[in-house]
Amino acid sequence: MFRRTSRLLLALAASWLAVPAAVAAPQIFHRDDVLGTSLDISVDASEAPAQAALQAVLAETARLDDVLSRWRDDSELSRFNTRSGAQAVSPDLRAVLQLCEHWRQRSEGIFSCRLGRVAERWRQAATSGVLPPRDELRALASAAAQAEFEPARSGALTRPEAVVFDVDGVAKGYILDRAMDVARKAAPAARAIKIDIGGDARYWQAAGETAPWQVGVADARRPRDNGAPLATLALRDGAIAGSGHATRGYTVGRRHYSHILDPFSGWPMQFAPAATVVAPDAASADVLATALSVMPIRDGLALADALPDVAAFVLSDTGIPFVSQRWPALLADEPPRAANEERLVVDYQIPQIAAERYFAPYLALWVTTTDGTPVRQLLVLGTRSRYLQSLPQWWRRYGRDDLPAIQGIARPTRLPGAYSLAWDGRDDRGNTVADGEYLLQVEAARQAGGHEFLSLPFTLKQGRALDSQHRGQSEIGTLSLHLTGR
Repeated sequence: MFRRTSRLLLALAASWLAVPAAVAAPQIFHRDDVLGTSLDISVDASEAPAQAALQAVLAETARLDDVLSRWRDDSELSRFNTRSGAQAVSPDLRAVLQLCEHWRQRSEGIFSCRLGRVAERWRQAATSGVLPPRDELRALASAAAQAEFEPARSGALTRPEAVVFDVDGVAKGYILDRAMDVARKAAPAARAIKIDIGGDARYWQAAGETAPWQVGVADARRPRDNGAPLATLALRDGAIAGSGHATRGYTVGRRHYSHILDPFSGWPMQFAPAATVVAPDAASADVLATALSVMPIRDGLALADALPDVAAFVLSDTGIPFVSQRWPALLADEPPRAANEERLVVDYQIPQIAAERYFAPYLALWVTTTDGTPVRQLLVLGTRSRYLQSLPQWWRRYGRDDLPAIQGIARPTRLPGAYSLAWDGRDDRGNTVADGEYLLQVEAARQAGGHEFLSLPFTLKQGRALDSQHRGQSEIGTLSLHLTGR
């Protein structure tokens, strides 16, 4: 049994194919107890090739379970983890180990398949009810991270003594990609195929198909069978995976700990975000969803933006949303728009203030509705949470008791000077907001200095451009608002 797959259960609230009325409905299949969870397949083809695709997928997932399961003593992975010396490995195990090491390097160690010994120690703790010593976990994680291992393209592989491989963070994605390969070969005339295993899914459409897959994204922090989706995406070809800390983990005594481990300390992640990632292949989506649940939010979004055709949606521990640059373009209800479109440009000034000892101010700019409801965080300068509390208006709406949210966009403070930022007219979830009346909220505070808060009204309206200037009295300098009218 490949139990790890339950990790992402309900990361997708729903997925289906919109098919024109003149086209026959796709063949839909459901199977339980596949890799320890459920399998759902939709094949837009006639019954015979659709059945062939189903059987090919079932056979391929069973074959790869024999190779990659860490829950079975007779799997190839388990044998590799328990034997010493050089060992012959299958092409699939070699490929997965190569993916593990590639992404470990690409994420600077944040994603790691080397924590098998640490995970086993946590499973022992869950049985005994006694927490493992932090020093022991840190030593196990450090030894695994420092071990030399290079999964060569050919020849036998030797597992380092300090490492037990746990490939759960990439294996299901790898299996989904291989399952799509065999499904397309078994049903070459299919117009579209979806394969969903326990909430992770791989999608494909033939060229010329006009109706994309509609995929609902659920709240991975609080999965509900009947929960409304946080967003609905329109996908044509690619994969989606989600990772959260709510559905699995280790219970030691009366306390529950996340199954996602810090690769440096060996301790379960606390107050960490949940992530949903769209990528060209399921293995990449699987890896990145896990990595973004460990990384500071800003760093995770930067990683997603640096990779081609990757989009991410991250929820902080208390539910504050953050999206990568490409996420809005995937939203099903969003009209096509130019990338990085600017609807409001704000030129702001940090004033030069004479002081015996000058400290650069902490500063926050955000957009709200006229009743103060948060719409979009634009900028936070200052990375120490205890000083960010000196911005009480921003703190009450965004920062309070939510360190991951602070890490999401907070940047170092800046010295006096002129700066600029832009708002694309979207909310924190990436949705385009309606035209209407809004407030630009600006708040600044300086250690050993003063505090100032400005609330500046503006009207967002298509085709209506406007320039206005404002000036603070102490900690905020000149502010210029330019509405583009686009």
